[in-house]
Amino acid sequence: MPINKEQNVPITMPNSVEAEQSILCCILRDEAYQAEIIAKLKEQDFYQSNHATIFNAMREISSATHRVGDENVANTVNITSVIDALRRSGKLSEVGDIDYIMRLNDFLPGTANFEEYLSIVIRASKMRSLIRICSEVTQRARSTESAESAINYAEEKIFELSQGDVGGGLVSLSEQTGKALWEINERFKNPGRFRGIETGFKRFDRLTNGLHGGELIVLAARPGVGKSALAMNIVENVAKHGKTVAVFSLEMSNQQLIERLLSSMSTVPLEFIKSGELPGGVSDLAKLRVAQETICSKMCLYGNDYTSITAAEITSQCRRLKMQKGLDMIVIDYIQLMNGGDSRRHEVNRQQEVADISRALKVLAKELNVPVIALSQLKRDAEIRNIKGKESGGSEPVLSDLRESGAIEQDADIVLFIHKETDSQGSDKYSLVIAKHRNGKQGTIPIFWLGNIVRFVDEDYLHQHGIRIAPTDKQQEQPAPDAEPEFAESGDEGAFIKNDEGED
Repeated sequence: MPINKEQNVPITMPNSVEAEQSILCCILRDEAYQAEIIAKLKEQDFYQSNHATIFNAMREISSATHRVGDENVANTVNITSVIDALRRSGKLSEVGDIDYIMRLNDFLPGTANFEEYLSIVIRASKMRSLIRICSEVTQRARSTESAESAINYAEEKIFELSQGDVGGGLVSLSEQTGKALWEINERFKNPGRFRGIETGFKRFDRLTNGLHGGELIVLAARPGVGKSALAMNIVENVAKHGKTVAVFSLEMSNQQLIERLLSSMSTVPLEFIKSGELPGGVSDLAKLRVAQETICSKMCLYGNDYTSITAAEITSQCRRLKMQKGLDMIVIDYIQLMNGGDSRRHEVNRQQEVADISRALKVLAKELNVPVIALSQLKRDAEIRNIKGKESGGSEPVLSDLRESGAIEQDADIVLFIHKETDSQGSDKYSLVIAKHRNGKQGTIPIFWLGNIVRFVDEDYLHQHGIRIAPTDKQQEQPAPDAEPEFAESGDEGAFIKNDEGED
């Protein structure tokens, strides 16, 4: 225990014995709250050792079952089952015997304020952990040769604490099972609820239930096919739903990304934004201002266009952003442009460097519990196969086409390819290929390229916004809704007719 040197007396670590007693009483007396409370606490959250022992017994009881006739029935945590479990383990006398358990059971008149007691116990536990971390960081700062290493260690530990994951060592899977079962029960209560982050591509979202925390999603294509455009379309759709997104663009500047966003959201063609020759004049400027207002007031976007950024720097910046503002998704454009950050770079081959980067991005997704979309180049073999595939029928990219390292396909939870195919009549057709899906189905989804506003859309979007691909486009024509078009754009790719003017 720390000592106050001025007064030569022990310093008591933060704790609330009364809150610990109250929360144990709530578990004993209210079956409705038992699973939720047990799922949110760990044994080490209790300051008093006898309370930790009692809680551990409660957790073990809640994860077990007993037979009633031909069925298994979940055990109930109550005063009788807790006393029995402690007696059988030989720990009843250690916690204060039957009398203490009885006093806990009668400690409160009611359990309605269990969330308040829970927050006090967790707060005190975090403060004790913070004191221990500060001591460890001090020791590290005194002994390490690298200031960057010490800072990264401090950030990592503080972030783990803020996210409720301190230590990173072995944990009891039975304790984790209780939490998993509680979450499954919540899903059972609301089976139709969408649980991932919606990308705005409806069929893809239905196949994957959206993007989920901890996932590394690799989006790959040959140069010029549109992987940066598709990534920014997803960023736009996610940010419009109130999510916070961080974009690390090693290829384009933040200015270029903003111009693409403005074009996509306002439907003012990008080429006119670049040249300044707006055909609609004041009307186009008004559309751009509406798009700007949406970005500024409703979308929480952060960008970094530093061209030599490392995985460690991305991790550090995202930790801070999540602690300060929150963070829901990360996009990195693209893996092959990233710097491994190894001082022995000339001794490390590029394949190993990319493997290290890929692994670091997967670790980042897990640590921050957010989806990380990492763009990737494909080998030239994929383009050659696409050309030859017109005759053989095997033109789609495959996982081995990922450039520079097989580790990318191993680390990724989802691998997506943008496949562009040109038929004998010169028509271009695009599809989004789900080549790997660790937790679900694979498949191929048709998508459509509106080139003048730098936007990919799916069939649902076309129908919802009254857009049909015009005959002048090189994509497959879509049937238009029964409405008179208000304006039409034409061009090589992405020509379309739109039935409702204005922002998306």
